[in-house]
Amino acid sequence: MRLVPPVTVDQVLGLVKYVASLGGRVDSSKLDELLDVDMDLLPHAVEAAVVLGLMRREGGDLVVTEEGRRSVELRGKRLRALIKELSDDVEPFKEIFSSIKDDSIGREVLRDIIRRAGYMDVDRAVEVFTEWLAYMGIEVTE
Repeated sequence: MRLVPPVTVDQVLGLVKYVASLGGRVDSSKLDELLDVDMDLLPHAVEAAVVLGLMRREGGDLVVTEEGRRSVELRGKRLRALIKELSDDVEPFKEIFSSIKDDSIGREVLRDIIRRAGYMDVDRAVEVFTEWLAYMGIEVTE
């Protein structure tokens, strides 16, 4: 099962944009030297970008994919549509999307999906995926 780590959409898109600005390829061992980010966060942001297909690992490098380049170029509704499309086949989004009714999902339903997916810090993961869903135009209701 391909599982998106609990990092924000801004963290993932920011990473992709940064690597794209370096020509679309970076030595993954040097990435932490180039970025001023929390060292615990970086591997999770990289993994999320890879799982979503925005980047790929190639040897020791991280490479921005065609979808990643599109994410840098697109804005607004088109970018949100791309992110939703890339999320369709990865968990927890796949199960979340199957539980959405009228562009919304209940917080407790979301919490149950997150818990079943195996996230350790369920509260933090609910917060993060609520942000992803809001970005995609999906409301989390009480």
